[in-house]
Amino acid sequence: MSAPTLSGPLVSRWWGCFPELRRDTLGFLLRCHAYGDVVKLPMGLVVELLLRQRDAAMYVLNHPADVRHVLVTNQDNYRKAPVAPAESRIFGQGVLHTEGEIHHRQRRLFLPFFHGNHVTTYADLIVGKADDLAAQWQDGTTIDIGQAMAHLTLAVIWRLLFGREVGSEATTIRETIAVGQSLIKLQYDSLLASLTPLWVPTKLHRQFTRGFRSIETMIRRLIDERRTATRQGHEDMLSLLFAATDAAGRPLSDEEIRDELMTFLLAGHETTANALAWTWLLLSQHQSVRERLTQEVTEVLGNRLPTAADVPRLRYTKMVWDESLRLYPPAWSLHTRVNHGEDRLPSGVVLPPGAWVFISPWSLHRNARWFPHPNRFDPERFSEESNRTRPPFSYIPFGAGGRRCLGESFAELEGLLILATMASTIRLRSIEGQTIQPEAGMTLRQNVPIRMTVQRVGSSEPHPAAV
Repeated sequence: MSAPTLSGPLVSRWWGCFPELRRDTLGFLLRCHAYGDVVKLPMGLVVELLLRQRDAAMYVLNHPADVRHVLVTNQDNYRKAPVAPAESRIFGQGVLHTEGEIHHRQRRLFLPFFHGNHVTTYADLIVGKADDLAAQWQDGTTIDIGQAMAHLTLAVIWRLLFGREVGSEATTIRETIAVGQSLIKLQYDSLLASLTPLWVPTKLHRQFTRGFRSIETMIRRLIDERRTATRQGHEDMLSLLFAATDAAGRPLSDEEIRDELMTFLLAGHETTANALAWTWLLLSQHQSVRERLTQEVTEVLGNRLPTAADVPRLRYTKMVWDESLRLYPPAWSLHTRVNHGEDRLPSGVVLPPGAWVFISPWSLHRNARWFPHPNRFDPERFSEESNRTRPPFSYIPFGAGGRRCLGESFAELEGLLILATMASTIRLRSIEGQTIQPEAGMTLRQNVPIRMTVQRVGSSEPHPAAV
């Protein structure tokens, strides 16, 4: 099947699919399921003129076999499409955005820090921070769970990056990330916004520039302090970067170190915080799941805090975590790929050179072909038996192939340990009357704060739990 014969929803001749994506990004992607395994979304005459490319289009992949082909089997035929200017400004030439040999070298350098036995050494830090936070909450306290999880994961990643506690910097970082999310979404949604240089003094540009300059100043100060420190022996990411060399054997420049630290600082806590917030909300809405998770935590841990050695025994907790990531994958879309040459997908579709290929975990995870009743929260989908029957690459919350998320093992360890630590002492109930919807920004956030009430385990329940 050639690309011109593909079907898809009606879109604007001038502006293509972008008005629909801007109006309802997540819903539009789900509606694309009706058009088959590969959905062609014309990008409109304006983009065709800018790209000097006739019939410029994005191709949404809805079949796991095609996803595997692009991300793994024939990944060398694809490069990353240009990203929003604000996103490029934030991450620079960090591992998230580089390609080719530079990207491979960066992955080889950082992989041990986030995988294997190295990761388990972070367990005490994660559990300690989670336990301290839960201990601060009194019975009946109302909290913003998204904000609480963001500050918790930020405290963890700051220690891993810099070997010290985060202080007043936390507020600036969180506020700046919120501004960055808004600006990046605007630039992806609006051609005019994406073409407007960041030096143009709009209100959002000024807020963004001021905030990220503050974060950069913090990072550069920490780099300078470490370079002049007489005491060595730190075991953090900054020390790893100081010891690293480039392809020619030269130490990394301060700019290269800055890009990697910024990447891990933002990507290393924002995604996990969002995943945890969604998980607590789902648990508050499903009493039987919450009770089964609490029972498992009690059976595995008794009255003690979890360790890394307990994680393999927290099987149901892992199922809950996986199902939450299915419904609300923090990375709701992967970076768009552009192919170098014509490519025939397993589905039979032939993509022309220069095709923009769009892969969305959100869309794959809510496809009824792979997940019956896709909007239902059901951790049993991730039992050992169910995992064996599901097609590979239908579930990709951390991407796949050569660009699979480096921090996957760390994120899973952090998520499971925080859930087990806090579920053993508290229950969280969502306050009635809230309408919480997912919002597709740089990550999949909540559209409004999730307000929850704390109930200490063992206290009497004030009202029946939601089912």
